[in-house]
Amino acid sequence: MKSPKRVLLTNDDGPDSPFFQAWVPHVQQILGWSAFVCIPDGPQSFVSKAIGKGPISIRHLEDGAAHVAGSPATCVNIALNHLAADCDFVISGPNVGHNAGRGSVLSSGTVGAALEGSIAGRKAVAVSFPFFRGFDNWSTADVDTAVQAAGSVMSDLWENWDEGVDLYNCNVPLGFTGPNGNPVQPQTLRTSVDPISYASLYKPSGEGDGAFVWGPVGLRVFQEEDSNLLEGSDVWAVKRGNISVTALKAGFLQA
Repeated sequence: MKSPKRVLLTNDDGPDSPFFQAWVPHVQQILGWSAFVCIPDGPQSFVSKAIGKGPISIRHLEDGAAHVAGSPATCVNIALNHLAADCDFVISGPNVGHNAGRGSVLSSGTVGAALEGSIAGRKAVAVSFPFFRGFDNWSTADVDTAVQAAGSVMSDLWENWDEGVDLYNCNVPLGFTGPNGNPVQPQTLRTSVDPISYASLYKPSGEGDGAFVWGPVGLRVFQEEDSNLLEGSDVWAVKRGNISVTALKAGFLQA
């Protein structure tokens, strides 16, 4: 099967994402795909498919790359309609952290950008790199291995897109270890979205002013007991160090 005409690469973590910086050259040099980069000019996590109404400023860095003062979905809409209309494949991510379980999937800016690409008539995939050892506690080898695995998954999905699927949500664990830190030999599993319960995303500021600050206990899905997880779901698979690939419909319904 022919390669994509051009791939639109976006994310919700902005230009400083360590995963995106490793991902772009892999897509261009290892997969050999022509790519246009259009990302938010700063972090835009957890905004789902929010669309900015403008005015939206765009800072062109060089040919083939632009930073947008807007949400991930805004980046995709502007890119596909004004900057790189020839893109026929949208890859959003890799997100810094997981997008597994119903709460994350419905709230993720990474997934929202892929959804925007899908409803624009393109094949679209959201990619996330879950980690278990704490933020920034990963090695270059961890990232390189995840990038290579994600590249293989993207190539396979492009060539073998299932009938009736609007977009895919993929989680590629960093380091291929389980929460206990033991190495595992990963499998790529077709999964469902775990309907795991959704708890508080905020905590009191502690300043006595009645305000709340970001404290997403509700996203700590890998701390759940196995008995609370749906076997064959994205959370269940990733908790075991496997790659999850979930087929979705653009109406936030599982395919």
